[in-house]
This record gives sequence, C-alpha cells and structure tokens, in this order.
Amino acid sequence: MNTLTDDIDAHALEAAWGELDRVARLRPIHDEASYDHAVALMNRVLDVMGDNEQHPLAGLLELLATLVGNYEQKHYSLI
Repeated sequence: MNTLTDDIDAHALEAAWGELDRVARLRPIHDEASYDHAVALMNRVLDVMGDNEQHPLAGLLELLATLVGNYEQKHYSLI
C-alpha cells in the first residue's frame, strides 16, 4: 500500500470532484474550446481574488495558470 494515498477518502474525493466539475468544469486542455474555458475560469478566479495571494482560491489559480501555460507553450510557441 502507498502510505501517501492510504489516508485519502475515495468517497469524499469523488464527491468533491463531482462538485468541482459541476461548478468549474475543470479539465485538461486538449483543444481551443477547453483552452478558452480555462482562460475564462482563470480570469474569473483572478477577479475574485484580487491581489490577495493568500485567498482560498490561490491553489486553483496556480493550477489553472499551469494548465494554460503548458497549452500555450505547446500551441502558441514563438520559437
């Protein structure tokens, strides 16, 4: 058994993912439509957070920025 994941409540995780999916539809970015959605979601989170780096949504913003940045690097590279 993996002690890092043994303490994760799979039922709670499934419920939390279901709620996040319902509210934010957070997904990996595979196409322009999912890219546009992720950018819009990231901008909405930024609107809510303002300049508060300690905001509870800071982790979500970091995750969105990583997803968007990776997609942009792959699909919009200037080099």
